[in-house]
Amino acid sequence: MFRGERRAKILDLLDQYGRVEVDDLASRFGVGMDSIRKDLQALAKEGKCNRVYGGATRIGEKDEPPSPQPARSATQSAVPQMPSVPLSAEDAGRLAVAKRAYLEIHDGDSIFLDISRTNTFLADLIARGDKQVIVTTNMIEVLQKLSNLKHVTALGTGGYLNVQLNGFVGDTTISMLEPLLFSKAFIGASGVNLDLAAVTCNNIDSGSVKERVIHNASYKFLLADARKFQVKGLFRFASLKDFSAVVTDSKDPAVLDSLRRMGIPTYRSLPL
Repeated sequence: MFRGERRAKILDLLDQYGRVEVDDLASRFGVGMDSIRKDLQALAKEGKCNRVYGGATRIGEKDEPPSPQPARSATQSAVPQMPSVPLSAEDAGRLAVAKRAYLEIHDGDSIFLDISRTNTFLADLIARGDKQVIVTTNMIEVLQKLSNLKHVTALGTGGYLNVQLNGFVGDTTISMLEPLLFSKAFIGASGVNLDLAAVTCNNIDSGSVKERVIHNASYKFLLADARKFQVKGLFRFASLKDFSAVVTDSKDPAVLDSLRRMGIPTYRSLPL
């Protein structure tokens, strides 16, 4: 199908449904999400649709994107209070990122938290909050923090237990994840290579789990404290463009400008 034909069909879908999603269109037309994003950007520039988070809406449509925009939602009053304890600089950055990520979680969400130090802080916030959610994880520590809570249904993936990672990885874990769909996934990384737009990790088995979860989630959030942009991990498991947004505490203008030029939404962390 030629590009013009595809864009005409996208407009037909907008007329019919009022809203379209990037991942759905990519699957429908058998093209990459980057191609769909370019289609929607071109149509929006021509005044034929409204470009919104994750897709586009029909002109005049009042539908809001399913995930709140930072300007509306980034208020500390919406985040549970954490105990005041001394934190290392690295953990302080992780907690700040986790606080911002928490604002993307809503009642009824089915979310995935992968093996990530930042996700242990996010699990603490979920435990202290009151949002009714289903949380699936392959990290033992996260599972322990969220078990026996009335407002959280916690599910463990099972699989091969990697003691060093304190979590489940391997083919069995991936097989268990295959049929599961998530509204949102919060993914950690060992490093981010801006030159290659590559998101990396240091354990190939953990990276394979991350890759599967990204494929199965409607919205994918990369949790990357400032230090991650200075590290290049061993294995690439995703492109930055595979993520719906990056949540970071980085204040480096070069980092933020690179993400902006790639067209990747960036959610700035909340102060501690």
